Formats: sequence, C-alpha cells, structure tokens
Amino acid sequence: MAQTVSPAVPSTPAQHGRYDRILQAATAMLAAGGEDALQMKELSQRADVSLATLYRYFPAKDHVLLAILRSRYAAALAQVSAEPPRGATVRERVTSHLLREFRAEQREPELTAALSRVVSETSRSYSEVIERIEHAHLQILRQVAAAGGPLTESQQRVLAVVHDIFGAATRRWLSGIASPAEVRFEIMLGCRLLDLPDEAVEAELGKAAP
Repeated sequence: MAQTVSPAVPSTPAQHGRYDRILQAATAMLAAGGEDALQMKELSQRADVSLATLYRYFPAKDHVLLAILRSRYAAALAQVSAEPPRGATVRERVTSHLLREFRAEQREPELTAALSRVVSETSRSYSEVIERIEHAHLQILRQVAAAGGPLTESQQRVLAVVHDIFGAATRRWLSGIASPAEVRFEIMLGCRLLDLPDEAVEAELGKAAP
C-alpha cells in the first residue's frame, strides 16, 4: 500500500514567502475557473516556485485547498477578534456574521465550490486536518457569539448545530437546490436556536440521550 506523503511545513521567512505566494496564486486560479483551472504546473509558474518546491508543500491538489481554508479561517479569526461586536445579542451577532460570510461566498462561487468540496468529499486520510479546519470555523463563530465574553456550554452546543445548518445550506445553494434567498432564510431561522434558554437545550439533550 502506498504511503501518504506528508506536506512540508515552512519555517524560514523565505519559505513562508513562497508558501504564501502559492496560496495567493491558487486562490486566484480557483476563483477564476474552479478546480479544473487549478493545474499544478501552471500554479508553480504563477507562484514563481519550482514544481519540486510546490509538491514538497502540497503533494496533491487537496492539500492546496485545505491550506487555503486554514489560511482564510486564520485571517477571519484575526479580523473578527479586532472588530467591535455587530449586534446586541448572541443571535444577532452570529446571524450578521454568517450572512456576511454567505455574501462573500456568493461573490466567488467557483472558489466556494472547491473549498466546500474538499471538506465534504475528501478521503479519510485528510480527516485530521479537516477536523482542525472545522474547529477553526467554529472558533470564529464562538468569538463572534461571545464578543469577548464567555458562552455557556448549552450555547456552544447550539452554535455547533448552527454551524452545521450553515454548511448544509451553502452546499444546497452550490448544488442549485436552494436559492440565495432560501439560504439566507435557513441561516436566520437556524440562528434563532441561539435564543433558546439553557434549560430548554439541556432538556432536549436529555431526550436525545439513549
């Protein structure tokens, strides 16, 4: 059985520079033409790195896509951490953020489709990095929801459900099943779960337990 090749991790400033150029070039290619447009040889040329360097950091296209997601979520977390809260309640803040995130996805549908595909259809060998990416997205939502303060355990449970609703609604839009208006409705409706009192959440959790 062939072994999975682990991507190299940049450590020096020069290596980080090459790595970042690759991600920037790949993002532009995906936004313009989707996954079919992301050809490794052309990517190495656009990023001004050798093909050997490209494959050292990204042994396969999925590594490129997953790295783009991790980079974007890291940037998003820094952004929301520096912003003032948008809304007076947890529901208002999370709703505002997710609607803004969906608007950004709509502006680059080809890129959105590629990044959505890589976390939902890739092989189990990528499960660890996908789990870290999902955690990073949830961390952003927690930061937005809490606005610098603590969340209860029940609120965090509901936030994970809202996160799943957002992902499912986005995938339905990408597949043509749901219109943008329907996705916005599902986001807003799902976020209403954040208004549930902790006692109601715990009661439902108890009912779901075997």
